[in-house]
Amino acid sequence: MNQEIKTNDILPNVVFKTKNIIIQKIKEGSDKKCLIIGKGNSLSVNENNEIVSHDPGMKTFEVDFDTDATVYTFYFTFECAGLTISSEEITDFVNNLSDSFNQIYLIGHSKCGPCLYKTTELCNRKVSLITISSPFKGTKVADKSMMEKELKYKLLIYIYTKIFSNHNVDKDIAPNSEFIRNFTLSKLENHINITASLDHLTSCEDLIDLFLYFFNKVMKINGDGIVPLESQELNDVETYHISGSHDKALKLGINKIKNLK
Repeated sequence: MNQEIKTNDILPNVVFKTKNIIIQKIKEGSDKKCLIIGKGNSLSVNENNEIVSHDPGMKTFEVDFDTDATVYTFYFTFECAGLTISSEEITDFVNNLSDSFNQIYLIGHSKCGPCLYKTTELCNRKVSLITISSPFKGTKVADKSMMEKELKYKLLIYIYTKIFSNHNVDKDIAPNSEFIRNFTLSKLENHINITASLDHLTSCEDLIDLFLYFFNKVMKINGDGIVPLESQELNDVETYHISGSHDKALKLGINKIKNLK
């Protein structure tokens, strides 16, 4: 069961750490398949891998589907310079993985989608990419100045300022960011894109979903509560759609790809 991440906890099984990213092994598999999963969270650790800061409401990452693959997850640090350097450093990790892995899947939720897209382009070995609820064209939710002008309700302003971190990796997915302006889409092999939208109250599972449902409507995001559907969509890519919030998209998306071959 997922546990709440707390300051001063030790982050176990850290296998790769830089100023920008932290990669943690969460499962040792028995077959020749490897999954590297990014949800989009940020945390920072000290030299002893003790958590010194983390995004609000973070929980431990657990694999919730049956697989014999080796599984890693990665986090951005609060000091991270941005998505471009993160993709380059993840590329170094992927390129140095043991040749015993015949298949490597990069699974990116939210801002990790564009980050791993660039990683896929840089890797010198074949990998498969799965992007979930990803802001390829950015999202205004990441533009703090724009949101402060558009938010009309004090409660929404309060919640937004509490949950939005405004780190460099968040700024990178604002529609007017240098990262988004320079982001080019080339046709990749072995790419599955999963889009999400929160269109109906019946899709809400908890209070977070309910907040995102109304936030989606009030702010006219027209997507999963955080990322517009139009920003998630790509041409000429194998695509599946799920009905759910940005918060649940990774879980629902993984459920779509349980039976990776």
